[in-house]
Amino acid sequence: MRFIIILAAVAATLVFAGSTVAANGGNSANAKLCQKGGWKTLMDASAKPFSGSDDCVSYGAEGGLIYALAKLHVQPCAAQPFDGLCVSTEGSGLEPTTIATTPILKNGTPTTSELLIVQADGTASSGQPFAHFEAPCVAGNVWSATASGTSADSLSVPHAPGIPVTSNTVTRTSDCP
Repeated sequence: MRFIIILAAVAATLVFAGSTVAANGGNSANAKLCQKGGWKTLMDASAKPFSGSDDCVSYGAEGGLIYALAKLHVQPCAAQPFDGLCVSTEGSGLEPTTIATTPILKNGTPTTSELLIVQADGTASSGQPFAHFEAPCVAGNVWSATASGTSADSLSVPHAPGIPVTSNTVTRTSDCP
C-alpha cells in the first residue's frame, strides 16, 4: 500500500511539473529552429544574435521568442563633404512594407532623414548615397547617422510582432580646408 502511495505521489509530481513547463512556455518546436546551424540565422526578443546552438536551444525551449536575424548597416561614403555626412544604408530580415529610417544628426540635432521602404523580401537599401552638407564650413561639427527599423514577425510559436532593430552608428567631425 505504501508503494502505491509513493508511486501516486511521484506521478502527480511529474504531471504537475509538466504542466508548469507548459505554462511557462516550454516549446521544443522553438528549440528545433536552432538546430543544424539554424541558430546562426536567428536572434532573441532583444534583437541579440545567439552565441551558439546551446544558447538558442535553451532560450527557445524556455518559451523565448525567436526571430530571423534582422540587420541594418550604415556605411560611410568613401568621399565625405567638408562639413556634413554621406552614408548608405542596407538591411535584411525586416518586416515587409515598413519603413527603415536613417536620420543624419549635426551635433546631436537631426538635420534630415532617409526613409527606406522595406521590400517584400525583407530587404532595404538606399541604392544611392544619402548626404547632408552645409556651407560655409564650420570646423568641429560632429555628424552621425544610425538606422532603425522593425524586424519581421517572430518565427516561434506563438507568433509575435516584429521588434525594433538598430544599426551601427557612423560618426565624423567636419574638417574645413
